[in-house]
Amino acid sequence: MKNFTSKLFNKILPVLGIVCFAQLATGQDNGFVREVYIPTEPACIYYEGDYRGPNSTLRSQEIVSKMERGGTPCSTIIVNYTGFTPEAQAAFQFAVDIWANSIESSKPIRIDANFEPLGTGVLGQAGPTTFLTSNAPGTVPSTFYPVALWEKLEGIDSASGPFGPDNGTSVDISCSFSSTFNFYFGTDATPPNGEFDFVSIVLHELGHGLGFVGFGTSNGTNGSIRQTGVPRPSIYDTFIENGSGEAILSFPDPSTELHSQITSGNLFCNGPEANTANGGTNPRTFAPNPFDGGSSYSHWNESTYLAGDINSLMTPQIGPGEANHNPGPITLGFFEDMGWSLCSTLSIDDFELTSLEINPNPFTSALTINLSNNLIGDFNIDLFDVNGRIVKSELTSPVNGIMSISNLDDLQDALYFVKITNVINGQSIIKKVIKN
Repeated sequence: MKNFTSKLFNKILPVLGIVCFAQLATGQDNGFVREVYIPTEPACIYYEGDYRGPNSTLRSQEIVSKMERGGTPCSTIIVNYTGFTPEAQAAFQFAVDIWANSIESSKPIRIDANFEPLGTGVLGQAGPTTFLTSNAPGTVPSTFYPVALWEKLEGIDSASGPFGPDNGTSVDISCSFSSTFNFYFGTDATPPNGEFDFVSIVLHELGHGLGFVGFGTSNGTNGSIRQTGVPRPSIYDTFIENGSGEAILSFPDPSTELHSQITSGNLFCNGPEANTANGGTNPRTFAPNPFDGGSSYSHWNESTYLAGDINSLMTPQIGPGEANHNPGPITLGFFEDMGWSLCSTLSIDDFELTSLEINPNPFTSALTINLSNNLIGDFNIDLFDVNGRIVKSELTSPVNGIMSISNLDDLQDALYFVKITNVINGQSIIKKVIKN
């Protein structure tokens, strides 16, 4: 029996998508034509899996602190619940609150959630309702973004544009979960051996709905990404490469060569934030041979991030007795690479994004880190290049709230990432800097 297999829309995209084209309204660059892809099937369907032993991955302490102090989350996520029992709704909302305290958006994220009988062995299903291209600053041209991320980047609701009823209340994620399954609805990440943890399943499904999904597929002979119904890649696809550093989008599409890549077992995410969160190594994605339309391409690799690993939420498998209530550092890093903003990964009692300054930026030979609340203690300062290699590392303590890293003259002019880690509690924050 497959373990928590996700039936992604890898097989259905060629025939079940609708692509629309429309000229942008006044205020956008002249000549830009926005494309909209509307999938007609869920991006992901989960099936029950085999027992793999009890494993619990808890929320990070930062998320626990944010949720328990009752403060304002970083995102507003509005759920329209249909058919849920009180305990199922409470568990679903718990997963929603984890995401709301993990990613930032000024636009509400709206979810239609249904609790209803599903197919045999199906735990749940979900996906973005829409994908759109964007010309917002920093976006990749001719690339589809999931609608919740698109709205964050554009600063408007998609329903306010030329494709909606102009009421500003689009539905961004659609999902359904089985009302007849043996779920554990507790929020303590300790499901009994014979029960599936509902919070984990919802958390995983919403991750796909927020954008952890690519368009890569194979019919067993030819692989494709820019399919008939989807003439553009997704933002997810732009970060996938093989072990030799060749971009997945560089291969003929469709082609036998692309099929070989998608089933090579040798695909990775090259997002710099994901790389940094993975210790300077590109995280491996799931690309088995033969192609598995339920799991391939749009998950982290199962054998790399096993049950109990903090990064295992977005792998293709989960079994009864297993729980993961933590999106994981590499998933959050990849979300940031795709365009999401993250909540501060340091607790309010340490320092916030708004209280940390790195100067000068761009820099030449040294960087100064200013903590306005005059923290004391030891911090690791690591400087990474865009390939995730550590080019400078120092252990230091702030003096009057100031730390520095120097002797950077020999670095090439390029984009770098500064990771600042609290030695005591392991909490960290990453900032982008430029040398010129």
